Amino acid sequence: MKSARIPAVLMTIGFVLLMASTVAAQLKSPGDVKTGLRLLMQVSNDFKRQITAKNFPRVPREFKEYTESADAVRTAVKDEPADFKAKVETRLKAAVAAYQKVSDISSTTPDADKLMAEHAKAVTAMNALFDLFPPELRPDPNAPAGIRGAPKN
Repeated sequence: MKSARIPAVLMTIGFVLLMASTVAAQLKSPGDVKTGLRLLMQVSNDFKRQITAKNFPRVPREFKEYTESADAVRTAVKDEPADFKAKVETRLKAAVAAYQKVSDISSTTPDADKLMAEHAKAVTAMNALFDLFPPELRPDPNAPAGIRGAPKN
């Protein structure tokens, strides 16, 4: 009896995952989403550059740019189904909070190692947001600055 339930449970899980990916694949503004995600990646990399250069006073300004980029993502998904928007908002808030922490620490603790450790946590939160979207909309973190998310020839 229990062995008969396992395939049914697996099929249900598969169906739910398929429906979630279908919703993400049918975004109403995929270009705007791609741009918003690319902006988040670019500003995240700017955070890292400022920390590496020990330009700590610049980090709070990067955070302001990150929140502006987060608003671009919110705008891009505003017409999506409510459940998908809620998932995006939850993960977006987590990412913004993680970058806020980096910004706050930069003002009080000019320790590049500590800031880089916090930045790594923020990147993990940002990547959790990216996971909600189809791979073709996610920016390439290894692409040089200025062309992240650009079409590949």
